[in-house]
Amino acid sequence: MLHMVKQVNATPAPAGWKLWVKTARPVSLSASISPILVGTAIAGYQHRFSSLLFALTLLSSVLLQIGVNYFNEYFDHRYGLDTEQSLGASTVIFQGTMTAGQVLTGAIGSFALAALLGLVLIVLIGPQILLFGLAAIAIGYFYSARPFTLAARGLGDPLVYLAMGFLMVWGAYYVQTRAWSWGAFAASVPIGFLVVAILNMNNLRDYPDDRAVNKRTVVVRFGMLAGRRYQSALVIGAYLITTVAAIAGLLPLATLAVWITFPLAWPIVRMSLTATDPGAFVAGMKQISLLHLVFGVVLAASILVAALVA
Repeated sequence: MLHMVKQVNATPAPAGWKLWVKTARPVSLSASISPILVGTAIAGYQHRFSSLLFALTLLSSVLLQIGVNYFNEYFDHRYGLDTEQSLGASTVIFQGTMTAGQVLTGAIGSFALAALLGLVLIVLIGPQILLFGLAAIAIGYFYSARPFTLAARGLGDPLVYLAMGFLMVWGAYYVQTRAWSWGAFAASVPIGFLVVAILNMNNLRDYPDDRAVNKRTVVVRFGMLAGRRYQSALVIGAYLITTVAAIAGLLPLATLAVWITFPLAWPIVRMSLTATDPGAFVAGMKQISLLHLVFGVVLAASILVAALVA
């Protein structure tokens, strides 16, 4: 049975900026920053770079993710997937500090701003960039919204990998070059693995709540043990894939420098396999988001260093 929704004040005080920032889930925004850095670095390796295009791409991607986070907050409340006790919910709607309408307005406003920047990119680059934007908006909205509710059906992992791994890395590269690159594709794989690891850490944290409402995440479908092993495979896999791509010549050998971030990764792997306290997964969200950002920065920087050396 779905939980009863707490009655909230119909006319709460205007939400302060801290509440808007909290609901935007800033810790998770590395998921839209790292792929843009890496895709742009691949273009820079080929001596193609526009600071204006980079800024527009990065800002539109971050706004799109903020919109997704707002929509997720809104629809999880509307469909009864979160409670006041949910570890993963910011619970601003339950607490009455923000209304559902305010959260929805934040989602629509973020998407609208992202779309406006996308229109500027279309003018500068061409209509083909519209395909990236439409795919990202569709995945972002229906990730939480009916009739598809992709996350609740267990499709979050492949679609997050597609949207925030492959499409964002290649999209950032394409904006600069208007071309396909196997190097951009290779770089998108470890970035995609780590962004899915952010999602899976969230699902490990929310396992009891998700199971109670039959939200069919990978962890709910296959159990905590499988979810823990999956988390470890995603994190370690990011390093192995980068190594294989560098040895195969798809990425510069300098990208092996990502291994300097492994001291951040190993505690996440160990915690994922052994943690018994649900609070450990709350801290794990910050750790995996930081790893995703640092890994992406090091990967992008090593590609640019290789370009300078060459």
